[in-house]
Amino acid sequence: MKFIARKSLLAIAAGLTLASSAFAQTASSVTLYGRLDLAMESSNDGALSKTMLQNYASRFGLKGDRSFNSDLSGIFQVESAFSPEDGKAQNQAGNSGFLASRNSFVGLKSNSKGTILVGNHDTPLKALDGGGLASLLWAQGDAMEVIIHGKGTKTSGSNFDNVHTRQTNNMVYISPKFSDFVVKASYSPDELQTATTNQPLYSVSGEWNNGTYNIGLAIQKKDVADKAFGMSATKLTMGTKMGDFTAGLAFSALDNNAALAANSRKTNNALVVLGYTMGATVFKFNYGMSGESASNARDDLTMTSVEVGYALDKQTTVYGNYAQIKNKVNAKGTFTGSDNFPAVSIAGNDPSALSLGIRYNF
Repeated sequence: MKFIARKSLLAIAAGLTLASSAFAQTASSVTLYGRLDLAMESSNDGALSKTMLQNYASRFGLKGDRSFNSDLSGIFQVESAFSPEDGKAQNQAGNSGFLASRNSFVGLKSNSKGTILVGNHDTPLKALDGGGLASLLWAQGDAMEVIIHGKGTKTSGSNFDNVHTRQTNNMVYISPKFSDFVVKASYSPDELQTATTNQPLYSVSGEWNNGTYNIGLAIQKKDVADKAFGMSATKLTMGTKMGDFTAGLAFSALDNNAALAANSRKTNNALVVLGYTMGATVFKFNYGMSGESASNARDDLTMTSVEVGYALDKQTTVYGNYAQIKNKVNAKGTFTGSDNFPAVSIAGNDPSALSLGIRYNF
């Protein structure tokens, strides 16, 4: 009897071990992550000064994966913006917050064939940033959206839109990495199409990155948008990391493809970004130039930013940042920042912002 009982116990233990092993191979993995980034900011829109507590793209999210076999996994992510100091999303008046406002998707990932995502997701053009080296600065300092993606020209009111696009209803493909080269492509269908708005949007990029040097090219096109024009963009980025020094470059050509020649607007834009790490202290600088949208439009602008950060540990950094935009007489270039200030209301005014903040990643 004892022998039989022992055999039964051994069989049960072996069965549980095998079951646990099988479960471990297929169990879902879910991660909670996020960022809190708040700063005291002294801002000036060229006419009025304010001191505010600002939120800079704080977010929280859930992401996970489940392996079906050695090559194929199911993946998901739900990421939401929020503003810790006032309980709103992205500090915008009347916006009480909503889920999945940032990159949120479900998809399949194959190590050999690539990844397919569907949901709310950055276009390949937006995501191209020189391996992170052409978009280093925080607070109001990052010039990628203002200069390279065209927000500075858009705010001047010249039949122009920016191409900084986190696209809803988006389908994205990301290739496997071959010889340090990755291709991304996205397509957003025309489910909200009217005669002049919400036509399909196409975006594709290719990037080579060997860890020390990288270079990437992206193209994006939306057929027709508001005011009967549709933005297209070509973007080139380069970056290098050599010891404690980093450098990034970005260039873009933006075109509104207006049906009427009188409404045609095009810009050529450039950005240089430098970084240097000295122990726990990081120094950052960027300078960008956005050209006139048409001959004698006089809506060109420049943006200069400097930043110093000190890492208390791997998750927490305190930093100071100063940024300024110089607008030509017809330009209303403004920052990407929060609370809708300093949003330039008078053409030719030059906004500035001094921020002292803390960023915590979890």
